[in-house]
Amino acid sequence: MDTTAIIVTVISSLLSGIVGVIISAAYYHHYEKRRTKIDSFKRFFSNRYDLKGDEFSRAINEIFVVFHDSEKVISTLRAYHQRVTDKQNSEDELLKLHKAMCKDVKIDFDKFNDSFFLIPFNTRLSSMAQQKNSLEHDA
Repeated sequence: MDTTAIIVTVISSLLSGIVGVIISAAYYHHYEKRRTKIDSFKRFFSNRYDLKGDEFSRAINEIFVVFHDSEKVISTLRAYHQRVTDKQNSEDELLKLHKAMCKDVKIDFDKFNDSFFLIPFNTRLSSMAQQKNSLEHDA
């Protein structure tokens, strides 16, 4: 092999390695960003049963940081915040925030109506009533 062939082989090997590292880093950055958004959205969505609770407060306060690059989420968060701080009905803005976050993380919500987002699953009260009734019947 002559030196030109060796140089071409070395340069192409280095370039392919560098390109591979750049592509991997970009993919990993995109993956981590999406995973962080989904984790934040899960906390927000899973704690919606207690809008005045600590967990919901933590989740909604992190939206500003995690979704900072999504203008739609930030603008709906701003509108929701305004309604909450003015002590006005904020149900519509909360619904818009749920949907904006769904769109941002590419979760299809068209199969669910608005009440699905606004009326969370919470069997705690009914479970307590069932336990109380069960105890009364056993006594």
